[in-house]
This record gives sequence, C-alpha cells and structure tokens, in this order.
Amino acid sequence: MHRVTIGALVATVVTLAGCGGGGGDSSGGNLTGNFNCTAPSNGTFSATVGGQAWSACQVVAVRRDSTISGKDTTRTLGIAGTGAVSGSLTYAIVITLTKTGPWSSGTFATGLIQPLAAITVGSSTSAGWAASFGTGSGSVTITSITNHQVTGTFTGDAAPVTGSASTTLQIRNGTFNLTY
Repeated sequence: MHRVTIGALVATVVTLAGCGGGGGDSSGGNLTGNFNCTAPSNGTFSATVGGQAWSACQVVAVRRDSTISGKDTTRTLGIAGTGAVSGSLTYAIVITLTKTGPWSSGTFATGLIQPLAAITVGSSTSAGWAASFGTGSGSVTITSITNHQVTGTFTGDAAPVTGSASTTLQIRNGTFNLTY
C-alpha cells in the first residue's frame, strides 16, 4: 500500500518539478507566481479539483507498459499532468492503473489490489493527496484504449497523505482524451 502511494507521490513531485512554469518568479522550477498555461499538444486532461476548474498544461505524460511474470501479463497505464486552478496554485494529477490481462474498457475502483487504480494529487503548496489502496476513494473509467490513444473519466475523494494537506480533496468531472 505505502509503496503505491509513495511511488505515485514521487511521480507527482517529479512532474511538478519538471514543468517549470513561465511568467512566475525567478526560482527555476518553483511553481509560484502566474503560471502560463497552454493546452496540451496531445489532447485534453481536466477535472474540477477542490471546487475549481483544472486543466493540464503543455504536454500530458502517458505511459503504457507490459510486464510478463510467469503466465500472466501485467499491464500498467500512467497519466500525469500539471495545471493551474488560479494564478499561483497548481496541481499535478497522476492516474495509475495496473491490471493483469489485456486492456479493455471498464471502471476501475481505487482501493482494490487487482486491478489497482490510484489518483494522486500534489500541489504547489507542498500538499499531497491520494485515492488509492488503503486511502481515499474514487474510480477511473477507461472508455477506449488503443495502441496510441486513451479516453476516459475519473472521480475521487483523495485523502491527505503528505505535506500541508489536512482535509479530503474532491476531484470531480475528470476527463482525459490523450494520444501517446
């Protein structure tokens, strides 16, 4: 349980640190000040986070992997994007799905071991939340997945797991339509 949450939080921090941000201060990768947001070149990734509209900026990272272990094939899908909800508050959202067998459309609830679904959120205020095995609740629905595109929806009540996060963060109306 903790490995999944910690791994997802590390991915979130890497996403936040790597995105930089234009128009802010001169502190390098620190996402403070006004965050210049341009639409992702590979599709859309958006939600309502804590009651505020959020959309990913620049490029949304999508990674799809397969690992053969004995007679089973474990498949993993990761989606990560960073976007602003106001001039200085940014969130990175990471969605991770891991399952055995071929990909197909369907709904994956967080909190299960197999298939494993997680929604992790990190903020520019050093707060972190998760809806994953053992913490929070939510679901990710894959509407369509091909070798080059994934579409679906997500929702969750992400529990505070690190930093200054102290209350549950609601994630609603999440959608993604991304090429990779």
